[in-house]
Amino acid sequence: MKSLLILATFLLFFLTGCAPKVQITLLPEENGKVGVISLSDNKGKEYTINQAYEVLEVSPKNEIEQKQDTESNIQAKYAEVLKALPPKHQSFLLYFGFDKATLEEKQIEGLKEIAALIKKGNIAEVMCIGHSDSAGDKEYNKILSLQRAKNVAKALIADFVNQSLITIEYYGDADPLVPTTNNKPNAQNRRVEIILK
Repeated sequence: MKSLLILATFLLFFLTGCAPKVQITLLPEENGKVGVISLSDNKGKEYTINQAYEVLEVSPKNEIEQKQDTESNIQAKYAEVLKALPPKHQSFLLYFGFDKATLEEKQIEGLKEIAALIKKGNIAEVMCIGHSDSAGDKEYNKILSLQRAKNVAKALIADFVNQSLITIEYYGDADPLVPTTNNKPNAQNRRVEIILK
């Protein structure tokens, strides 16, 4: 899945002496990727962090100090803050046959397990995202990807998942899991991704 890269950062305010400072720590995403943060100090010098657990410490006078911390230090120092962060989302993939949008018995059983997880967990949103491979007409593929996502959503609702939690997106062949040339079938691209947030 190509998801929007969300910069995994958090701002922590703490006091050292009487002067408040701001500490910006760059946290890795679930997949280990990190974003980039750039700040300029009061003299126009730019500071950039792009490694996990790098820190920019900003004084009230806008003076910046760049540091590298460790995961264990951050976990220990900010345990309460990290515990308060929302849980990481979960992602599941269901694959479809060529030119198919119907769910097979094995997929329906898998969706029952996902529905149980949704009902017992603290899930605020369930995204059903439909995709297709690039074989055939683009407009047809878009409609097919929508039908796949709708069928998955209907199955979840049939298992008593609250309909208001579910959003449907569909991309046709625009967001392949495996890049291919046009009009080339690929089983991994014929899918619905279910994301639990």
